[in-house]
Amino acid sequence: MKKNKLCAFLLAAVVTASASAGCLDKHKKDTPKPPRQEVSDNRSPVDLSAIGTNVINGELGTMVSENNMDFTLNAVIDPQVRDSGSKFIYFDITLRNNTATEYAMNTLNNFYIELPDGTKMYSEVRTQLYAESHFNKDKYFIDPFTIPSNGQFSGIIGGFIMEENVNDFSVCFFPTGEDPNNKETVIKYSITADKITEPDSSVLK
Repeated sequence: MKKNKLCAFLLAAVVTASASAGCLDKHKKDTPKPPRQEVSDNRSPVDLSAIGTNVINGELGTMVSENNMDFTLNAVIDPQVRDSGSKFIYFDITLRNNTATEYAMNTLNNFYIELPDGTKMYSEVRTQLYAESHFNKDKYFIDPFTIPSNGQFSGIIGGFIMEENVNDFSVCFFPTGEDPNNKETVIKYSITADKITEPDSSVLK
């Protein structure tokens, strides 16, 4: 008799637990999910065939206005770092944002160096690690760097690694603005040995 009562009690407990789980599961399913937040993205579709088709020739130290921004390549800097026959190159730039939108840029996306044979060179992390250790933090900025709305960014960015004996090349800049894929226009600066300078004392730690 006691055995039958115990079985009945256990069966009732199982049924109650199942019912409770069903209620919990139903409540879980009926709970509305918070609305999905849309992330703003100003990127346009990438058109590889259009990249760099509109070339503007810039002059070192002279402002170029394009795509609601004013860009100046102030200097090409060689801090005299030598690594297995290679040197580090950095850019001193000023960029004015003439829009009401703050956006970020980075060296890898917006800059490259073009050699006379057409070879393109892109920024390398080793140069950023060196600059972080040897350049003052109020002069050098790692990627990404922010361009304030209706404001100006000035500083040293980069850099690039190239063979020590290479002194003729082009510094190329995509004035993408707030759309990082807007690369139809490229501003090119022809650089020769006499246009490459060492950093002044205010740059170095």
